[in-house]
Amino acid sequence: MPRRVFLHVGAPKSGTTYLQSRLHANRHALRRHGVLYPTGWLGEPRLHYWAALDVTGAHHGVDHRRLHGAWDRLVRHARRARGDVVVSHELLARAEPEQAARVLADLAATGAEVHVVLTVRDPARGLASGWQETLKFGARTTLRAYLDRARAGRSTFLRSMDPTHVLTVWAEGLPAPRVHVVTAPPAGGPRDALWFRFLDAIEVDPAWAPRDAERVNASVGAPEAQVLRGLNRRLGDDVRRGGALSPIVDGIVAGDALAPRRSTPIALGPDDHPWVAELSASWVAWLRGQEVTVHGDLDDLLPAPPDDDWADPDKPRQRDVTAAALDTVGVLLAEVAGRPLPWRERGRRALARLRR
Repeated sequence: MPRRVFLHVGAPKSGTTYLQSRLHANRHALRRHGVLYPTGWLGEPRLHYWAALDVTGAHHGVDHRRLHGAWDRLVRHARRARGDVVVSHELLARAEPEQAARVLADLAATGAEVHVVLTVRDPARGLASGWQETLKFGARTTLRAYLDRARAGRSTFLRSMDPTHVLTVWAEGLPAPRVHVVTAPPAGGPRDALWFRFLDAIEVDPAWAPRDAERVNASVGAPEAQVLRGLNRRLGDDVRRGGALSPIVDGIVAGDALAPRRSTPIALGPDDHPWVAELSASWVAWLRGQEVTVHGDLDDLLPAPPDDDWADPDKPRQRDVTAAALDTVGVLLAEVAGRPLPWRERGRRALARLRR
């Protein structure tokens, strides 16, 4: 019977892939210290993803045979633990109240003390990152249209980022000391800061988990985003989740060709800063009024104003878009030919991934 279960429910684009990758990389060392990050008998890192899809009723094009009963499989692994258990996936932030109630009841039935952990990022960076993520899976929307939808209250993504909504769903009936908020540090801070804050929330000594993440989400700049939008318009449903070309666009085009170019990060402009700043201030005020445990600084959720030289991500220079498209063609040709990239390029891309 587990002692405690720390249920990390998101939010999306708050460093969750990085945290999950580090948990997976350190799973054996953590287990030696009495902390289980369940991965099934074969060390399957997608078990938490499949379980979250099973709980929320989403599918993302995944074979239904993997999803059916995935949550129950994860719970069975947790039930066999003799120490603490960590469960993590950002899709849980989208759960409806009845879905969350089922999860909490199933975990409580293991005999464990259940804690909920929510990582939160400032909404300006979160929205910019969320738009990029939609492009990797077939979206064609401009950043302007994406933000207008969010501002009008019609964005399920923004809702899943909002701690006032997510904690209302997930903290129902839990004592306040068992609810943890981990703030994502501002841009430019120490890369390990989020990891150390998360470990503080789940009461793990950093010395128990020294290995770095093996995987991070690929971020792209404005020219690269327009290449993705153009591909999505041409290729249609084949690039959406579950489509035949989706793994190629997400993995090779976005991951290998576009993200390592390291263009200026996409950011919100001066027209959007006031409403996003007001939104984040309301999050901070709400969280200050709760008795939850905060790991980090709530002021980290307040977005920085846009740079003076901000350029509209929907209108990059055409020559930059062309260069990004040609780089993509080069990577795809090398992939088709079965030739490895030159060693200098491989090294540059590996370093870029570590820095993201």
